[in-house]
Order: sequence, then C-alpha cells, then structure tokens
Amino acid sequence: MIGNAISWGQRGYSIIEEGELNRQTWALDVHHYLIAKPNGQPVPGKFTLDEAKAHIEALEAQES
Repeated sequence: MIGNAISWGQRGYSIIEEGELNRQTWALDVHHYLIAKPNGQPVPGKFTLDEAKAHIEALEAQES
C-alpha cells in the first residue's frame, strides 16, 4: 500500500511511503520508501528514508 509522498530536492522528486495497513491501529506500517522522478516515473529500488534523500541529492548533483 502506498502512503504519503514527501517532496524532496530542488527539481520535483518525491519520496513515497510503501508498507502495509495495520488493521489494529489503522496506521500505515512503512516498510520502505520509493522515489518518483519529477515526471512521475519511478526510480528503481527501495530505500530507507535517509537513503532516498541521499539518492535524490546525488541524482540532482549529476543533473547539474
């Protein structure tokens, strides 16, 4: 299940929560994060939140 999206970086990348709905608390238990490019296309891989932030920063540095 997809959760919240977090905007990150200067070029429009998004970090997206992915996990399972906890049926007892009705909260999303986040297992990992996905990255979406500014055009909406996915970046391959699954990341921790810190890894996702660093990966986006590296992608933006390559684009400069």
